Parts: sequence; structure tokens; C-alpha cells
Amino acid sequence: MKVFGGSGRRRAGFGRVSETRKDAERRDGLDSADRGYRNGEPADIAAGQKTPGKKKGRGWLAALCVVVLIAAGVTIYWELTTKPPETVEAELPGKEENPVRVERYYTLLVVGDDQEGGNTDTIMLLRFDTAEMKVNVLSIPRDTLINSSLGNKKINAVYHNLDGIDSLLDAVRELTGYRPNNYMVVNTSVFTDVVDAMDGVDFYVPFDMDYDDYSNFDENGVARYVFTIHVTEGQQTLSGYDALGVFRWRQNNNSSGHVYLNPDIERIDMQHELLMAIAEKAMNTKNVLTLTDIAKAVLNQCQTDLSIGNIQWYIEQFLKMSMDSLEFFTMPTSGAWIKKAAYVTINVDAWIEMLNANFKITDRELTREDCGIVYVASPKDLVDGQLYVDPDELASTNGAAVDQYFVGP
Repeated sequence: MKVFGGSGRRRAGFGRVSETRKDAERRDGLDSADRGYRNGEPADIAAGQKTPGKKKGRGWLAALCVVVLIAAGVTIYWELTTKPPETVEAELPGKEENPVRVERYYTLLVVGDDQEGGNTDTIMLLRFDTAEMKVNVLSIPRDTLINSSLGNKKINAVYHNLDGIDSLLDAVRELTGYRPNNYMVVNTSVFTDVVDAMDGVDFYVPFDMDYDDYSNFDENGVARYVFTIHVTEGQQTLSGYDALGVFRWRQNNNSSGHVYLNPDIERIDMQHELLMAIAEKAMNTKNVLTLTDIAKAVLNQCQTDLSIGNIQWYIEQFLKMSMDSLEFFTMPTSGAWIKKAAYVTINVDAWIEMLNANFKITDRELTREDCGIVYVASPKDLVDGQLYVDPDELASTNGAAVDQYFVGP
């Protein structure tokens, strides 16, 4: 006789003739709540009839686990590698009593390298105050007059015509009284990649910008270097390439459309506005994967003495701040013509005041004598509103002789 739910046979080693249904279910690892299931699956699935979507759901779960593991790994990597850059004492050559660098300050020289033109047309000094959590950014005009052995004594000619970044750091030291702790020489690729990593930047373009640069033609008439700017007026989300165009724009082809009346200073003002928009977008970027991409883009496509951990540290500190913690300054200058070349000379008193108020990193205020600023010691009268200067009318604030070798256009 076969009992429902039993095997109908004697099990070896047992005196029972049959099992009850409940015993059989317990033997199979089931209880009364699991009836109709085998191995935790419905009977039709156990028989080979799979429920649609079950396998797909498990695939999504596996993908989610992979994403979580990657994000966790990146976060751990970020925490382990992030560290502040090393700092050095402020150095003022020839001074008997050097000022002492204050530990709260970090300084970084950021240079935009115009490789085709052979100049560094964007030079900015950043001072980060870790006590007040504030970043001050100084733009040094490209035509700033410095004391150098070059016939072209504009600061933007130093990098490619002397000893590279060391010479440029020394030139900045003469203007500020100290040598920046670190440097970063960036090219066009890093700018576009950073903006693209943030999915563009929202910005109001005040006027149409149209410029085409086709240079270095080969023997077949093909341009080796091409850079175009075509951005229309209005509020928009700029791609990395278009943001770079706005950043670099000086004038339209054939001088059509808008014209900067003071090209150096107005261009710097536009750059400051764009950098503020990029900074605001970056501060809202909390995704560690995006931040890591930005750090790697900067490190892989620029010349710098910062490690990726140092860059991550700067980003990490930056994200702790608000837009009120970021302020831009332009070095106070005046125009002058020397040997038919246009320069800007530093307004020494105004600059020393700005330096001590916003860019000092030492335990005492810096003086004119701490710097080696070239200025017009005995200016002549203006001619048609323009200041024409002879080389022998120039002097240096630290008393050093000014090199008299100048070349004109």
C-alpha cells in the first residue's frame, strides 16, 4: 500500500515501512510554508520552466555590486594617496634677514603654455590659506616688464627662451618677493578635458567670438596647427573646446565685431569670469569618480612638480570651500612703449599694498626692496596719451642694474 507523500518502500536501517508527507518534506529541507517548492524554487521552475526576468534581475544585481566595489576601491585609493605638497622656506637672495614662511600658506604658479606662439600667455599665482580656507588668484599680465637678459623683456617670453620653468619661477620671485612652492604648466588639452569631465560649464558669452588660426603650413599648403573659435553670444553650456576658445579669445578675424580696448586686462577679466563659472561647477561635483578623472587629466597632460596625491589634496580642500572663498586679482600696471614695443609696468606702491594684503606668505610684510620690480624711475611726458620710455629711465626696486638690451618689433 502506498501512502500519499511517502516512498512506498522500506528505507535501509529503519524499521518504518513508509514516510508521511511531512517527513518527506522535512527530509527534502522543506517545511509547511514551502510546500509546492523544491530547493527554494516554485514547482514549475524546478521542472525547468523559468520565470521570465529572473535571470535579468540577477544580472542587474551583479552589475550594481561591481559598480559599488569600483566606487569603494576608488574612494579607498583616493584616501590613501591624497596628501598635501611639501613646502619650502621663502627665499629672498641677497637679504641678510630672510622672512620666514608661514605654514598655513601654499602657493602654486599656473602657466598656460601657448606652444605655437612660443609664449606663456596665461600666468597665474594661487595662494591657498589653510587657516581661513581661502584661495586668492593673481593674474600677471603677459606683457609685464621684467629684468632679464632677453631683448624681449616681457614675462611671457621667459619660459620658452631661457631655462624653462626655473627661470619663470625666478621671474615671479622678483615680482612677489618669494618663489612659489609648486608649479603647473598646462596646455589646451587639460583645459578641455577638465571641462568635459564636468559635462561642460554654464556661461554667458557677452558677444559673438569668431577667430580662425591656421598656421605653420607645410609644402603642400596644409596647416599643421589649427585653432578656431566660433561661439555665439548668449547663455549656454560650453564644451571644453568652446570654453577654451572663450578663455583664449583676443579679437575676431579682420578686427570685426567686439574689440577689447585694453586687450591684456579685459581678456584677463573674461578669464576670471569663466574660471569662476568653472569653479562653481567643480564645487558642485561630489562624484569621486569624476574628481579622480579630473586629477588624472591634470597630471597626465601638464608639466608639474605635484603628484596626483597633491592634486587630489588641492581638489579635496577646494570642495570644502564656497564661492565666497575664491577671489581673483589682477596685478596693477600701466602701459609703456619701449623701443617701439608695448609693455606694461607695475605700479609699485599699489602692488606692494595688494601683495601684503592678499598674497603675503611670510611672517612680516614685504617691502619694495624685497622684490626686484622694474619700474619707470624718471618718466617723460606723455605723447598722444602714450608713455614712451628709454631703457636708461628704468630702475629696479632692489637696486639691481636693469639690463639695457631691448629689441623692438
